[in-house]
Amino acid sequence: MAISAAPAALAVPTYSDTFQGVTFIIDVVDNNTLTLEILGADTATGDWATANFLAAFDLKDLGIDFSTETATANGPGATDLAGLNTQLSASSVGLPRRRFAPGSICFDISPDVTLTSDMLYTIDFSADLNIATAGPHLQIAFTAVQDGPKVGSLYSQTLGNTTNTTNTTNTTNTTNTTNTTPEPGVVLLLAAAMLGLGLSRKRRA
Repeated sequence: MAISAAPAALAVPTYSDTFQGVTFIIDVVDNNTLTLEILGADTATGDWATANFLAAFDLKDLGIDFSTETATANGPGATDLAGLNTQLSASSVGLPRRRFAPGSICFDISPDVTLTSDMLYTIDFSADLNIATAGPHLQIAFTAVQDGPKVGSLYSQTLGNTTNTTNTTNTTNTTNTTNTTPEPGVVLLLAAAMLGLGLSRKRRA
């Protein structure tokens, strides 16, 4: 007899990557909302070791055309910050006016916000997300001096899917038990065999 199975697990899309001691995590909250978490930015290594501020971040490969759709971000240094339909420049933290990027949305934080160990941003979109199979693409620009030039590398990477499957309603494991009671037909066959064995021994005796 089988005990009733636990409810189906819920897969929450999660994407992450670590670079120079800083971990970036993107979680899909619902159809048109995601979060960006930046961990360990205040203790970054490599050519980010002198970084003190977050200047801007850019998202793309979300399956949204930002020439017609919009997005707003809330988090450290950003309150209903409207995204710009452009991309970060590799040479600076400036947002090049000449570069049209329909699939890219950039959040220019002004003034640059001080880096902490855990920075969480919630981004709401005006259209449903349709993230690329490889994952969303993230760009991050840090500065050493508030509103100064970019310091170190311009992070520009696709975050891989590291989805965790969790059960949000019931953690009871499904248990299957074997019924050890023989079926009636089996009992009758066993009785007949035992009876036959007894008669055979009696005849030999």
